[in-house]
Amino acid sequence: MLHQSAGYSLDCLASLYDETAAEIRAALLAEGVDVDTHPRPSPDPIAVTMERLYDLKLSIDRVGWLCGYTYGKARKILLDEGVQLRKCGPSLEREVDVPRLVKLRKSGLSIEACGRELRISSGTARNRLLAAGVSLRPEPAIFVRPPTPLPASAVVDLHRQGFKKEHVRKLTGRSSSFVQRQLALAGLPGRVRPDSLGVDTETLVAIYRCAASSQVTADVLHISKGAVLTRLWEAGQDMLDVPSPDATPVHIPAQVPWQRRQQEIVARAARGQRASEIAAALRVPVADVNAVMRVYQHRDRTTAEILYRRTQGESPGVIAVRMGLRLDRVRDVLARYTSHPRRSTPLAKPPTQ
Repeated sequence: MLHQSAGYSLDCLASLYDETAAEIRAALLAEGVDVDTHPRPSPDPIAVTMERLYDLKLSIDRVGWLCGYTYGKARKILLDEGVQLRKCGPSLEREVDVPRLVKLRKSGLSIEACGRELRISSGTARNRLLAAGVSLRPEPAIFVRPPTPLPASAVVDLHRQGFKKEHVRKLTGRSSSFVQRQLALAGLPGRVRPDSLGVDTETLVAIYRCAASSQVTADVLHISKGAVLTRLWEAGQDMLDVPSPDATPVHIPAQVPWQRRQQEIVARAARGQRASEIAAALRVPVADVNAVMRVYQHRDRTTAEILYRRTQGESPGVIAVRMGLRLDRVRDVLARYTSHPRRSTPLAKPPTQ
């Protein structure tokens, strides 16, 4: 119809349908169209073409797009030609998942977003919503977070019922990354991206089970305590008062500034430098140099390192995770060597008169 009635050339049709001129020519020949004859447009080619396209049950949006007009202009042309416009009938209702469209709209999505989700135009989405008695300005929905996270199957079920991903997250008590992963595993459309904090939930739970402290877990992973509590809640991990007895020790070493200083001191000592020379070169107290050397020369290297790490401000839980030890072993060492209070220096007697 575009070729015969509207006079569209092969090149114009190729550009319109994003095909080559040869493919357009072959398609026309297959329909019995004489492509060698120059098409002669009708007296009012656009109106005739629109009318014929509309008779093929195409929507007004589609007819206007094919002919290069907006919805309003295409509708006016059709009305001026005396075309009886179709009403929303049962056959058209079956083409659109109206219940899902209504749920998407009530979940807070815009009409345009609802249309994109169902692969229909915004005009069609608007008409279906009005026909279903849905207000175009819905009241904002209020979603309450459950006391415990819902299973992964609830994520998929809510999504299939038409709820927005943000609302699925609130209704299930799960994170955005968890929702996206479950949708991807179920083959549903979802944008999967890694955790913005780069946190592995399994590792986080393993650390917590070894340390029984959200603060220690946060210190080891360099995130906030609130982020740790949120991920523990999402993973269904109960709060612990003591480390889990069946937890396997976790070893997560990390290079910190004082460790680099340790390595430099040991390297200089191996080259034969004295403690005073090392202290002067690194601009640290001689006592610090001697303390590091005691760690690497101690017969029980593990005990010495535990004590040294404690002097550097690390908590027992952090020491256990950094060294890959059980927390009770670290606490035993600290209790054995630090249980006795240091002897304080006696006060000087006041001078006699």
